[in-house]
Amino acid sequence: MLLSSAVLTLLPLAALASPLSSRSALYADRKMKHSWSGSVPSSVWKYHSTPDPTTLLSLRLGLRPSNFDTLLVHLSETSDPFHERYGKHLSRDQVDELMRPGDETVQEVKEWLNWHGIEDDAVSTATSDRSVTITIPVSLAETMLNTTYHVYAHEETNETIIRTLEYSLPRHLHDHINLVSPTTYFGTTRSMETSFVVSEGATSGLTSDVTPPASCNTVITPTCLQDIYNTAGYILTQTATNKIGITGYGEQFASLADLTTFTKQFLPNTTNATFTVQEVNGGGNNQNDPGIQANLDTQIATGIAWPTPIIFYSTGGSAPSIPDSVSSSSSGGGPFLDWIEFISTVPDEELPTTFSTGYGEDEQTVPADYATEVCNLLATLGLRGASVMFTSGGPGVGAGTCKTNNGTNEILFQPIFPASCPFVTAVGATTGIAPQVAAMQSGGGFSNLFQQPSYQSSAVNLFLDNLGGTNAGLFNPAGRAYPDVSAQSQVLQVILGGRLEGVTGVTCATPTFSGVIALLNDFKLAKDGTTLGFLNPLLYANPSALNDVVTGTNPGCGTHGFSAGTGWDPVTGLGTPDFVKLQAVV
Repeated sequence: MLLSSAVLTLLPLAALASPLSSRSALYADRKMKHSWSGSVPSSVWKYHSTPDPTTLLSLRLGLRPSNFDTLLVHLSETSDPFHERYGKHLSRDQVDELMRPGDETVQEVKEWLNWHGIEDDAVSTATSDRSVTITIPVSLAETMLNTTYHVYAHEETNETIIRTLEYSLPRHLHDHINLVSPTTYFGTTRSMETSFVVSEGATSGLTSDVTPPASCNTVITPTCLQDIYNTAGYILTQTATNKIGITGYGEQFASLADLTTFTKQFLPNTTNATFTVQEVNGGGNNQNDPGIQANLDTQIATGIAWPTPIIFYSTGGSAPSIPDSVSSSSSGGGPFLDWIEFISTVPDEELPTTFSTGYGEDEQTVPADYATEVCNLLATLGLRGASVMFTSGGPGVGAGTCKTNNGTNEILFQPIFPASCPFVTAVGATTGIAPQVAAMQSGGGFSNLFQQPSYQSSAVNLFLDNLGGTNAGLFNPAGRAYPDVSAQSQVLQVILGGRLEGVTGVTCATPTFSGVIALLNDFKLAKDGTTLGFLNPLLYANPSALNDVVTGTNPGCGTHGFSAGTGWDPVTGLGTPDFVKLQAVV
């Protein structure tokens, strides 16, 4: 295996003689790995400058696992409620072994690095050797990848990053290297706070939560959520092992003081409600700068699933302003990849059973190799017994003009990643209680990167049959369809900076649904000592355990979008959870 060290050491020229020199023709036969066809994939990034060629760049090489197909078989069997292996998840070590690259892959990559003067001890390895990192000058990275790097600036934040618009690898290495980063992934990860509406006035100020259930049509409190999703009265017993993981990005910090105020207001019977913070890749923990998304996530999850322990993963990833020759550009792996690489190292006894993420980005801005790498790594969490929820994004089927960024300027519905990954549970948005209806901002549609998984084929094909020619040509009917489920998203009561606010946004639904699943994991742990893991096969096999939402649309891209209806639909998925009915099927 490749050895660990983070310091670049160039091989003496003599060491590059035969037999390595005979490989020059092999390494000269290059094939494009990914290209943006000459234009930046997102308009928020603008060309800034040319980096100093001596600037050090940390390159991550994601290596192809030797047994990923076998891993998917394990995932299919352990998540299938009708299979004898249901719930029999794998350990971290077992997953790492499946994700370990083969000897041929290790050797081919090693020889390629050696050819470029990089010794074995200048290569650091990640978990199970699934990726390797080298720190090299930009000039050498350009030679190895047959590309040119530039500095780009974000027009809103002025953050600068070093990226390229395309890169190539020797043709034979395409069978061994899944991804090189940072290269063409620019990163437009955001919470859906651009669609948040924070209401003041009538819902600001602290008042007692004594309103009758009918008020839940206009103001959502923890009591409302417990009543709507049938969780009231459930007594948790597995808090020593059951945990909720909440991910935060973009310098969104969760406030412990605001959580205390929230619990005093809405959960007077709780004691010592709190969360722990795990900083990932320099994520930070500024308690004086609470974020809407971070506070929403931690408070709503607490409101449903207290006293289940909550871990808030504050994940960084911003590059330094303009790296110089003595400081390397930060990982550049992007927040999702940086977080999943970290969480993959967490021991089994510390891994949360439920994860909630209220972030995403337009799928068309994500390189296919990057999206595939992240999606495949998310599959490993399900196999280890964790249920992973992502917001379905929004607004609706796409924001703005919905023009493609491939030069054709075609109008197409814009799916959201990672919600479009088939190994996560995507959560859409609803409003109202009698009846529950789709929220207009609920993101939903069909992936252009990932194929429709078998667990949803029957439900999705029924929807497509009923849809007929509506929206024909605006989406990929063979793609992974989402959302899978949905939950409340309008005027949820949240404390922000000591004030009570009513928050409306599609990501309000994700911690809500995740809180219900955390309770369900508690129930399953008490029942048989196992967790739910990857949820979707169970959900699609038991649609009657959810409340079907049949009214509403998710307009966007100058269209009415899709319509909610009987059964699964790309607005509210299978519907909203009913905890008691879900208990009956697990």
